[in-house]
Amino acid sequence: MRTIKLQVNESIYSKVLSFINQFQANELSLVEDTEQEDYVVSSIEEVQRRVLAAEENGNYISADKFFLDMDKKIEAL
Repeated sequence: MRTIKLQVNESIYSKVLSFINQFQANELSLVEDTEQEDYVVSSIEEVQRRVLAAEENGNYISADKFFLDMDKKIEAL
């Protein structure tokens, strides 16, 4: 397997992740993501933009799954 390093503009980041996630782990996987997503937003417009982008890209999970995943991560600490 080969490893490549990419710098991805924030505007297409979710599209790149969606593309990567189409493949099996033995074909293509994310090795490292050095930029943490920013979950703090300063305006309603930013929230609306992020939700719309996630819906368009299919890059989102349900609230129930989110909180279940968060509970598991907290329990693992």
